This record gives sequence, C-alpha cells and structure tokens, in this order.
Amino acid sequence: MPDLSGIWLGKGIQSLSPSDPMGHKRPGTEGDIPYTPWSIARMKAQRPATGPDQDFAKTTDPALRYADPDGYPRASIHPMRFKIVQTPDSIYQLWEYNKSWRQIALNRPHSEVPDISWFGESVGKWEGDTLVVDSIGFKDSTWLDPIGHPHTEDLHMIERIRRVDPETLVFNFTFDDPKAYAKPWNGELTFKLKTDGIMTETIYTISDELSFRQRFLNEKPTIPIRPSP
Repeated sequence: MPDLSGIWLGKGIQSLSPSDPMGHKRPGTEGDIPYTPWSIARMKAQRPATGPDQDFAKTTDPALRYADPDGYPRASIHPMRFKIVQTPDSIYQLWEYNKSWRQIALNRPHSEVPDISWFGESVGKWEGDTLVVDSIGFKDSTWLDPIGHPHTEDLHMIERIRRVDPETLVFNFTFDDPKAYAKPWNGELTFKLKTDGIMTETIYTISDELSFRQRFLNEKPTIPIRPSP
C-alpha cells in the first residue's frame, strides 16, 4: 500500500476553476466549468466573501454566516493543515480547522442508501500508486470552494490521490452533477509535506463571527437566521 500519511498544507486557493484558482473572474467567464442555468443563477444569487463580487459584511457563505462545516472538498482549500492517517481498512483526513475529519473506507461498496452529510460517504481502492476515491451523499448547502461553486445532493465526485514525490501530494477531482453542470469537470489541489509535526486548534464559531462583526463592522450582535429553502 502506498504511503500517503503525513501532515500536508496547500496554497489556499479561492476557486476550483483550473484557469482561475484565485477567483478573479465572474461566474461563467472562466471557460473551464460547464455551468447549467441553475448553477449560474445559484452563484449570482450568492454573496461570497471573496472574488469580484465579494461582500464580506453581507456574505451568504454558509461557512461564515452560520459557521456551518465547510464540507468537502472545500475543507482542504483552507491554507491550513490536515493530517492523513492510514489503516488497513480506512484512510482518514484530519483537518486542524474546526477539528473536522473524513473517512475513506477501503475496498467496500457504498451503502445502499447513504446518509446525506456534510462530507459525504467516501469509498476507495488502490490502482497502482493512486488512491481512487468515490464519494456521494453530500449535503447541498455546502459550497465546493470559497467563491461559491454550488452542487446538489446528486453530486458524484471521483478523486485520484497520488504522492508524486516524497514531499508532494496531488488530488485530481472529477465533479459529476447533471443539474449543476452540463458535463463532468475537473479540478486539482496540490499539497506539500510539513515535517514539524505541528497541528493547531482553529475553531470557527457563531460567537466569533458575531464578535468580529460587532467590533469591526459596527453590527448589533444578532444571531443570523437561515432563510427558508
């Protein structure tokens, strides 16, 4: 079994668009994401805290406004560390941000009716030196990335994870979600090994958000209410 274990850190991109990783372009202008009318409308209705249409004070980003879990793959986009732990039956990703984790069960099929969850249900198998991960069952309120790329509960994600050299780990993604995207599309994240063994506690809470808004945006400390679907 190839060794993916270690503590890893990425660059902290804003968008999974291969041509626009820092999210400078408006939705639909990247040229490499096959939006449907549904996903274009969904993105235009959002107010991300980053990008050309950013509006931090009035952001609709659920991870910021409601302190929702980031979900996946967004959890790995933070410029913060995660640890991979391998066992014979599973591979685990442990993120220092919000102390979240993900299990990739090896060599077994998906559940007959997977629970809908923040990080989905992931099963994996080895193909040579590459871990191929099949994930379904994602809660549709999460964003794929900070710029706000949406998905539905029908999202089917395939990852190909490979340690290309001793210090570099590459995740290649294929996103298949017919309501949101006219055809499958690809993204990639690259991580570097950190050998100091350090993981820090960074927890984002509603109380932190309210304190920040009161102090820097002069807002009254009011608990945000999620709009009805």
